Amino acid sequence: MPPALCITGPCEVCGQTAHGKHFGAISCRACAAFFRRAGKRSSKSQDIVCSKGNCTTAEDGTFYCKACRLKKCHEVGMDSSKFQNDRDLISNCSQISKPSKLSSPQSLANFLGRPEMILPCEPENASTSKVIIDLSFLINKAVDVFNDSVYLPSPCNFGNSLEKMVWALEDLNAMRFDTKVEFQTKIGQHELFSFWEGSFIKTVKWFSKFPEFMELPMHVKLEIVKSSWLIWIRLDQQAHTANLRRKQFLGDDLSMSGEGRCLNLKSVEIDFGFITKYSNDQILAFMNPDKFKLWKLSIDELVKLNPTNVELNFMLIQLCLQHAQRKFPGEIRAAIEKLLEIQANNLHDYYVKTMKTPNYSGRLTKMMKILQIVERDIRSQREVAHLVRVFDVFFIDFSHPEMFEFF
Repeated sequence: MPPALCITGPCEVCGQTAHGKHFGAISCRACAAFFRRAGKRSSKSQDIVCSKGNCTTAEDGTFYCKACRLKKCHEVGMDSSKFQNDRDLISNCSQISKPSKLSSPQSLANFLGRPEMILPCEPENASTSKVIIDLSFLINKAVDVFNDSVYLPSPCNFGNSLEKMVWALEDLNAMRFDTKVEFQTKIGQHELFSFWEGSFIKTVKWFSKFPEFMELPMHVKLEIVKSSWLIWIRLDQQAHTANLRRKQFLGDDLSMSGEGRCLNLKSVEIDFGFITKYSNDQILAFMNPDKFKLWKLSIDELVKLNPTNVELNFMLIQLCLQHAQRKFPGEIRAAIEKLLEIQANNLHDYYVKTMKTPNYSGRLTKMMKILQIVERDIRSQREVAHLVRVFDVFFIDFSHPEMFEFF
């Protein structure tokens, strides 16, 4: 019998000797094994960003940059959908896969990839097909807002762009009610979609009043807004809640959920039947019992700090831009670093020249503490969102998935 045929030649990823075709591309065993690990959606390598974006192999063929190596794998045609868990795809094509002596007992949960400890059972009418929600109209609205001329009150007398942002935030919140707040008892399709649309447009309008931000190219502005609007509205609503609690217009168990609306996070009725076949009890199994602990903690700290509008704007800028800075490489990261430096100088001028408070380290420390709490909460939500995607809990997807990293 003639020997089994094998594909030979240079690896399309690192240039070393190839050992066959793996996941759609000719590669060596090392690159195939790397893509097997890094190509999974659950892999931490998916979050690594290279500042250069064009790293190559060293003289000895070693690929030290994981981000660029993974990028190269995708460029040469490697496809993670070709993963097969029941056989060794990175072995030589002349080898025969042998069953492992140690294997977990087969069960319905293992077969479906859904451990019972997370989801008690699979709904009988579950579907693997997804409904795509087209968000293009929101992106088009953002472009229109960014292209519109900015209205400024007359006369204009702003010390710097940070103080100008104070006027922008006050203008956006001009319709807020301080005493009349509607109690929201349910979150369903209408409430959720309305919140998404209103929150995104409000964030876009706030960014449109940010002078240095508006000097960026349109595609950079859109990328930053798409990645940070959920973060922006989170801190904005928490600050609004803290302000009403300070004035004793809102109880400790209530939190603002929109303009003129509040809810009790623990007792509100959540109806996700329009996007999932799982019951509310099963959905709640994904949620940490202390889910709202960090949310309440950041509100408590905001109540104590009682930030001025200049300080709140600075916190919003820091929270949104630092998140985007960690996510994007190259051109976008450099532009964000410049914006952060400008606003840090503006805050210093505000304390020293306007407030006559050169020793402001105490307030700055308290502001950074609040931002750290919010960021911890965001990381927790990202982990929950990852589980939701892995187990296909919802049968919807988005045309711009980067806008819903935490959903």
